[in-house]
Order: sequence, then structure tokens, then C-alpha cells
Amino acid sequence: MSLAVAAEGVTRRFGRRWALRGVDLAVPRGTVVALLGANGTGKTTLLRLISTLLRPTAGRLEVLGRTLPAGGDAIRARAAFMTAGGHAYEELTGVENLRFAARMSGTEAAADDLRGALAAVNLAGAADVPVRAWSTGMRKRLELARLGLRPLELVLLDEPFASLDEDGVRLVHEAVRRWRAAGTAVVIASHRVEDATRHADEIVRLVGGRAAAATR
Repeated sequence: MSLAVAAEGVTRRFGRRWALRGVDLAVPRGTVVALLGANGTGKTTLLRLISTLLRPTAGRLEVLGRTLPAGGDAIRARAAFMTAGGHAYEELTGVENLRFAARMSGTEAAADDLRGALAAVNLAGAADVPVRAWSTGMRKRLELARLGLRPLELVLLDEPFASLDEDGVRLVHEAVRRWRAAGTAVVIASHRVEDATRHADEIVRLVGGRAAAATR
């Protein structure tokens, strides 16, 4: 089985602080990997490295067949990263935020498709409301809608269950099932162990910036 992510001895340092120390990670295509660990163990840093937002200080990192740091644009066209805080433009409506996201990924989505993506995450009633008036949970649902706009080969989820009600958590689980069925690799970093591991083919624990033994 080919790998969506292959990390060998990946290290990342911020000044004198080591966020990651020699991490090895293999994520086969079409699988779900749960990334667990306490605060400060490097989970978000590792996802940011895989998403090309950061560069490793040392080690080798290959994503979707391309060795970083080269090939970042090609990787971003086929992968998506849902950050813990999410990202939306406050003055834009839900539809406008999705339209902008689609254009940034190189596609021009029809209005019906954008509204359909919002309806799929139960945001139809807020489609024309500026995001500044939205709750944190609604913003997380908007991120989920953004990830559903185009086919993806790799999805990175950082604390995807945070700030969501029971229905929102269910939507995340449904999305993970769809991605996996479509052959998309998914990496989930979360403190909610039961939710993070529900669909996991493999569990990786980060301890002090190092990857502990993986379990299935």
C-alpha cells in the first residue's frame, strides 16, 4: 500500500525549544491515523509540517509522493488542513467564505454547490449571515463544509471535535467515514481519545516530541 505521509527522523525546533525530536510516521493511503498526546507534545506542529505550513529542522518528510520542502503547491492542491481554531473572514458570509476558499484552491464552485455544502453541515439558515455573528461551533462546521468542496487525497484534522455539539461531532465522524471510503488518508489529532480513535487503523502517541509505539 502506498503512503500518503512518510516521515523519517523528523525534527522541528523553535529557537532553543524542541517541538519534535526524530519522529517516524507512516500513513498509508485510505487509512485513518489518530495522533494522541498531551498539550505541548508536538501534535499540531507535526500536522503543520505535513501540511507544508512549516519546514522540518531535520529529517525527511514525504507527502503524497513529494519530498518537502519542494512540491508544496502540488501537495496543497490535493490535501487540506482543518486547524483547531479554524479560519474564516469575519466580514464575509458563509457562502462568500466558501466561494473564496474554492477560488483559492483553483476551482469556481456554483452557488447551489456552495449552499449545498453549508446545508450538509446544517448551516443553511446562516448562509448569508456574516461569520462575525457566528458561534465557534458554527465556524467549525464551516471548516468541515470547506473540506467537502473538492476531492482530497489527504485530510489533516486538528482538534476537530472541539466546540461542537453532539450533532456536530456526528458530522465529523460521517465525514471521516466518507473520506476513508473514498481512499483518502486522514490524520486526526485530538484530546478526545474515544472520538479520535473510533475509525483509526493506527494510533500514534507523541510523548515529549517523540512518537511512541503505534498500536492498531
